[in-house]
Amino acid sequence: MTETLDDFSRAFTEFAGTIQAECLDIGCAYGVATLPALANGARVLACDLEPRHLEILARRVPPGDRERFRSEPGSLPEVDFPAGSFGAILCARTLHFLRARDIELTVRKMYDWLIPGGRIFLITDSPYVGPWWKSAPEYERRKREGCPWPGFVQNYAALLPPGTDVSKHPSFIHPLDPDILRRVAGDAGFEVQDAGFLRGGGQRATGREHAGVIALKPAV
Repeated sequence: MTETLDDFSRAFTEFAGTIQAECLDIGCAYGVATLPALANGARVLACDLEPRHLEILARRVPPGDRERFRSEPGSLPEVDFPAGSFGAILCARTLHFLRARDIELTVRKMYDWLIPGGRIFLITDSPYVGPWWKSAPEYERRKREGCPWPGFVQNYAALLPPGTDVSKHPSFIHPLDPDILRRVAGDAGFEVQDAGFLRGGGQRATGREHAGVIALKPAV
């Protein structure tokens, strides 16, 4: 759970403040993007699989922003919303916890959840960050050979340092790159506006810690 905004998440907070439609921050954690979006005048539904995160976030919302804030627990890919519910969706550092079919399903759902002209802002961890950076050469080999999902790491526990409590970590991890996000968004019907690697917040960041895409649902 990051406490800093990457460039694409910041773009969400700015865009959300310019539209009347409610926006969705899914996988919101403690509200690193929700709070500045609200400060910019947005209406935001914050969604997270952990209700305690939402309770903490609700306490952090300033009184003047509370009438434009609501929250709802839910996890991907099971959570669902009515078609045409949102003007923008942020999904930051969540999709890499899903398998390929569930990533595709989630992005197709997001297309339905948006109004025409709405935008998605997707940010994931890349193959060049976290314990799985050790698998980056394998990811690169698979990508050269045409594998559609080259970053998938089946046995995440094997990459963790000795003595790590593996029960606190997922069994697999699925870091993505900008090309994959661009393809998945396009296959769902979106028009991609921007895609690329994003810099993490650490002092040793290389600029390839995260991958992101900003895409538009075409107006009818």
